[in-house]
Amino acid sequence: MAFMNDHDTGRRWLFSDPKMVADLIRGFIHEPWVEELDLETLELVSGSFVSETFQRRENDIIWRVKFRGRWLYVYLLLEFQSTVDRLMALRLMVYVGLLYQQLVDEKKVLPGEALPPVLPIVLYNGRAPWGAPLDVAQLIAECPDELAVYRPSMRYFLLEEHAQDPDELAAMPNLAAIVFRFEKCEKPDDFRRAGAALREWYDDPAHRESAWRVLRWVLRFFKKRSGGEELTEDLAEIRDCEAMLEERIKEWEKELIEKGLQEGIKRGIEEGLEKGLEQGIEKGEAEVLLRQLERKFGEVRPEFRRRIAEAESDQLLAWAERILTAKNIDDVFSQ
Repeated sequence: MAFMNDHDTGRRWLFSDPKMVADLIRGFIHEPWVEELDLETLELVSGSFVSETFQRRENDIIWRVKFRGRWLYVYLLLEFQSTVDRLMALRLMVYVGLLYQQLVDEKKVLPGEALPPVLPIVLYNGRAPWGAPLDVAQLIAECPDELAVYRPSMRYFLLEEHAQDPDELAAMPNLAAIVFRFEKCEKPDDFRRAGAALREWYDDPAHRESAWRVLRWVLRFFKKRSGGEELTEDLAEIRDCEAMLEERIKEWEKELIEKGLQEGIKRGIEEGLEKGLEQGIEKGEAEVLLRQLERKFGEVRPEFRRRIAEAESDQLLAWAERILTAKNIDDVFSQ
């Protein structure tokens, strides 16, 4: 069972969670003005608010957040290429320009009003060092001083996951840091420690839904890492995740039995974690989708509930993606 369409889309789904984005900003952008952001106001920019160009870009996510009483836009570009894009600064200058144009076209910027600030973030998980220019001005050839004043300049913030120090990540009370730790796992002990940290987040009711989202992603991520087959010998001890589940099984059952996960959790322990949890996760995905639909559109009609109950995981997660851009509930199921 593939995780959505691919690993890239799975990461986009993770960073469509405001708690994850808040931790990303709070934990990894070490600049004084970040303290002035009201991260409680983080709001995902809907598909109706951006241009068709943005809707077709699967690895870009746009948020806005209150900064000094006005909106600041956070353009988050998830970069999963194995090779570094030397022209990234140019790409982002174009994307930000398109965003500004859309804000003007939609009259989100009134005549005579200044354009809102934009923070472009490139989240890069490749293993090769980045090395590309961080400012578009660095891509432009040297020119006489008279022309230099016309040279455009726009910088982006680069976050290289694999350049992060593992000990520093482990010390951070930060959900985004836990995701980076899982991606950097090299041996079973790494997985166990990251899993224990994730369990602490799950124990906090305020973060439980986000932590469950990460756990679901982690299980799919490690299956993909093993080639979609049975776990290799090196990853066989991922079954130790059962211990993490067994410690909390009673607490989890109280909350998750109603969500259709009891059967999957028990099968995961009796027949092997991967097979059983996939079935349980699929049922859990249906419940998460229903909650998201109800939160945005209100009561879900019986025909939609029936389609959700009968759908497989890939379809459920595809519908969950459409919620981000849908204007009404029919848009979610009509494609």
